Amino acid sequence: MTHDSAGSRETLLVVGSGYRAGHERLLAQMAADADLLLLNPEPVTWQRHLVQAAGVFDACGSGADENALRAAKALLDRRRVAAVVTYEETMVVTAARLARSLGLPGVPVAAAELARDKHRQRTLLSDTGISPTRSLLVHDLAAARRAAREIGYPLMVKPRGLSGSAGVRRVDEESQFDAAFDAALHADKMGLESEGILVEEFLEGFEFDVDCLVHDGTATPVSWARKIWAYDPYPVEAGFITGNGTLGRAEMTEGFDLACRSVLAAGIDRTVAHVEVKMTPAGPRIIELNARPGGDIASRIVELARGVRLGSLLVSAALGRPPQTASSGDRAAGIRFLYPRSRQRFDGLAEAATLRGRPWIHEISELRPRGETVTPPPEDLYGRVGYVMATGPHADEVEDRLLLAHHELRVLGS
Repeated sequence: MTHDSAGSRETLLVVGSGYRAGHERLLAQMAADADLLLLNPEPVTWQRHLVQAAGVFDACGSGADENALRAAKALLDRRRVAAVVTYEETMVVTAARLARSLGLPGVPVAAAELARDKHRQRTLLSDTGISPTRSLLVHDLAAARRAAREIGYPLMVKPRGLSGSAGVRRVDEESQFDAAFDAALHADKMGLESEGILVEEFLEGFEFDVDCLVHDGTATPVSWARKIWAYDPYPVEAGFITGNGTLGRAEMTEGFDLACRSVLAAGIDRTVAHVEVKMTPAGPRIIELNARPGGDIASRIVELARGVRLGSLLVSAALGRPPQTASSGDRAAGIRFLYPRSRQRFDGLAEAATLRGRPWIHEISELRPRGETVTPPPEDLYGRVGYVMATGPHADEVEDRLLLAHHELRVLGS
């Protein structure tokens, strides 16, 4: 529990709550350690029992920051709040600006804006020598073609400011380039600002995630995961595994060190920062920095594997407290998302009775209503229709079990 000097629990202003399947456990972990006031773009439903009070603001358009500030002042009337925090990607900048306007601790505005701008990230990390990567910002096809010739194939094309691999593709040869540029240019921005396209060198190697708790100039690795990829050449993260045996020694020394140095160089503070790292022949390199914890139901998987509660760590970071990172148990857990093979009606997942009875299957769940039309990536990057969670003594065993489950849990429908 976290308490103020009078002995009562401290209160945090949380901006955005995400979606229920992905974030309910994270919000519950936070609510166990602090009283929460929620400022959300939608009226509360499933969040109601986890927060003390809630306000709604219009998050669309140029007036989003003013709308958030107005709603926050009404929500904070007669309530003492210790800090402002968010775990939602789309709310990172709004929450930082709100904290500044209210005179409360939060992620610094400059760091939040940098975390939402992949071009500025690349410039900072290359200029400082922390993680040099060739990357050129372009705004039209002619300039993009010149950048591609300068960098050489294979290369990556990505929007400047989106998330979740939206509009990102590896391009292996010149004949594929124009289509990749067009897809990145017209990717669904989902309310995020993104001006320009990055043409970058392709970094060969093993990629993983690490979450660093950052407060008062210190960064501590608190969570990490091995990724499961699908839909090459589109880097769609179809799942991840954490816990015992997830990473090797180099990842947990050189990779973690690079992640921590990078978030500090970016000025990120008072949050759990999600960092994507790739181990290349030239050493570790940063793929992306985020000023919020990992998403995709990560809080449940991390707690299942290691007994570590990301929500509690986020509360500690927001309040500027040293992290309590003790891990219990020595096992692994993972999640694999399930997608349709093509555009179809979703009629549920295969019965797979034998699989569902296995003791190492933790949960199988559907994410879309039955009867709905669904489409797989890359047409719909978020075309998940369900997921399966598995546990085991070692990450390799969990990976095998998720592969088996992925095979057995066919997506039904015409």
